[in-house]
Amino acid sequence: MIVALGLAVQEPAWAGELPLTWPVFDAPPFTITEGEHRGTGIFDRIRDLLTARLTDYVVTRVTVPFPRIVTSLKNGDEWCFVGGVRTAEREGFAAFSRPVAMFYPLRIVVPASKRARFAALEPLSLRSLLSEHRDLRTSVLRDRAIAPAVDALFRQYPPGQTYARFIEAYRMLLSGRLDYLVDFSSITAYHIRQIARPDDVVGLPFAESPDPVFARVMCAGTPWGRAVVARIDAVLAAERPGPAYRSIVEAWTAPEDLPRIRAVYDAFLASD
Repeated sequence: MIVALGLAVQEPAWAGELPLTWPVFDAPPFTITEGEHRGTGIFDRIRDLLTARLTDYVVTRVTVPFPRIVTSLKNGDEWCFVGGVRTAEREGFAAFSRPVAMFYPLRIVVPASKRARFAALEPLSLRSLLSEHRDLRTSVLRDRAIAPAVDALFRQYPPGQTYARFIEAYRMLLSGRLDYLVDFSSITAYHIRQIARPDDVVGLPFAESPDPVFARVMCAGTPWGRAVVARIDAVLAAERPGPAYRSIVEAWTAPEDLPRIRAVYDAFLASD
């Protein structure tokens, strides 16, 4: 059935008695809603795994913009989003599972043609770019949480524009309408492969780049949501240590970043 802002699809193979809506936001390679790789993103596979284990829930999947997800969770709707980053502000309206995956590493992404200009500013600092080099244009996804230090800088020095879809931001970067983006390398690699050549952009380390950022299932902060999170945590406790789950977390990782992901996997398992 069609609903406002998105397409809702019930998954009757796992139908039960309790309601659960999975909102989906197109964010390859974590969630892929279009094209030949549709449904094979990291969060897609985790969502399918959880759905298969939560057999007593009537599951509905709805594709909506990310700000709509945040609004629905604030309203207490019976929604759970795979891929939320836990922040102090979000803990006021959402319940969070154990980590399900990780975002890492974070880079300042620039067109290769502008590499020399940014090299002249090294060692790079996002604070410096935002406060002292306002002529260099960037943009952020509205309502996105990247990492606490980075989020604080964007709040202090907000860019002049926001975007709704990652592919839109990368098109703006390559067309010269933006000078840089702040993003995780796997997201960059996926989108650049869709519209350009891998060597058309460069990912640069910067001073405020965080340790791995853990993605979680983010449910409404209601008794219903906390109950779902408890069920999800039990599934994750059983599944995360195994090789099949590790392969999901490592999927779509650039070969040069794979050693970094594997080096922090034990910390990922230990985190609550």
